[in-house]
Amino acid sequence: MFKIDFFELCFLSEACIPERPIARAMFWHSLTDKYWEQMTPQQRGQMFDWMNKTDVYQESLKKHEDTQVFHARFDPDNQYFVNTFHNGDHHAFMYKGKHYIGRNTWIPKEFIKSKNKI
Repeated sequence: MFKIDFFELCFLSEACIPERPIARAMFWHSLTDKYWEQMTPQQRGQMFDWMNKTDVYQESLKKHEDTQVFHARFDPDNQYFVNTFHNGDHHAFMYKGKHYIGRNTWIPKEFIKSKNKI
């Protein structure tokens, strides 16, 4: 495990905006699935604002699902607490009409007991 300054993380993230080679794509996936969890809500908002200011990000957002999922995950106005019948509470985000808890993991509607927008 390496520690990295938050602003260095933002610069690195900007260099990995899809469409990039596979090694950069894996890092981009980690932003959504792994590093999001390690950030504070303030850092998540800063990362979201940072990316939205770049033309490369805006172009990628139009074409690449990986960028669209990242956008949905980091959007401060798209966060939910979802309580399920089987596994308790989850911090989720909406994407394509479903509550996701990771890039490839969503909660089926029939498992949702309640949901609250954060």
